[in-house]
Amino acid sequence: MTEVDLTKQDFSNDRAEFRKEIINIFLKENAGNGKSDKTTRYNYVVKILPGGRKIYLSRPANFNNGFDFTLNVGGTNFNSGLLNDKRNPKRSSTRPTHDNILTDLKNKKIENNNLYSSLKEQIELVYKCEVPTDINFAFTTGHSSELILECIKWLFEEQDVTYWNYSGRSMFYNAIKKI
Repeated sequence: MTEVDLTKQDFSNDRAEFRKEIINIFLKENAGNGKSDKTTRYNYVVKILPGGRKIYLSRPANFNNGFDFTLNVGGTNFNSGLLNDKRNPKRSSTRPTHDNILTDLKNKKIENNNLYSSLKEQIELVYKCEVPTDINFAFTTGHSSELILECIKWLFEEQDVTYWNYSGRSMFYNAIKKI
């Protein structure tokens, strides 16, 4: 596994340029020579949270979508407390899903609608590829707002890479706006 530090990388606030920048980084990967241990694997660290947990992009994503990647947060189980179809605990996962983020945001809105409105303004900045002006909100439910905003940023970008010719980040953003 090759780890690449992108924590100091300044990505463009233009959606098309941001997409090109991340894809160009992926294009620098060494080619693999087969499956299993012959596959080249990369973790791109995009943020280190207080306490040292890393938010990172992992490639390949194993979804057969070309430049696709997965978003991961080390030391975090996004399936904690969730049950599968057989009513058994879901397997632990460091990968946040859109549903994980949407549920977290719904719970934050229930906890404090006014504070959630301020968080939503920051989400809109992230949607526009701008840097949030505030990342720390005093919610007691769910994950930290800093973690959630960073996850949203990279889930937007993942959608842009995978579904560029369609609506890209708009699909997830529209779901957030309905909360």
